[in-house]
Amino acid sequence: MSLFTPAFRWLSNWPSATLLAGLVWCIAPASGASADTAQGITEISIERNCFGCVGGQRLLLRSDGSAVLTQVGNARRGSSDQVSQAHVEPHEFTAMARLLTAHGFFQMQEIYDDPALQDGAWMTIRAKRAQAEKEVFARENFAPPELRAVETAIDALQKRLVFKP
Repeated sequence: MSLFTPAFRWLSNWPSATLLAGLVWCIAPASGASADTAQGITEISIERNCFGCVGGQRLLLRSDGSAVLTQVGNARRGSSDQVSQAHVEPHEFTAMARLLTAHGFFQMQEIYDDPALQDGAWMTIRAKRAQAEKEVFARENFAPPELRAVETAIDALQKRLVFKP
């Protein structure tokens, strides 16, 4: 029996093996660099609602290209959740992940709120990565400009997506 079975016959051709190793080496840094600049973020979401509203909204963006938009119903008002889906291009998700890190999302406070205010409009932005999940809650106009910039960018992306039930 030969040392080089048909499945491993390419190893006997040293120049081919060297070329293959070189290609793997060239490709690996490029994909790793993209993941590093986005700090391994796999999910980004924003949820909005308010006390007494008919319903809220939740948008979930995933690095696998899926986007899920949920119009959150309110049982007291007789409405139910409505879910629709869209596709996010990889470069759009990566750009959003980079924006979060550039605006210091993972270093932000967990809550931006006026303790005296118990109702009114609010939003929560979440980001998930291998190391941890970060959630930032803001009520009314208490969000810092960096968080508002992230919110604005997510809204702009949402407007570009085509959602289908």
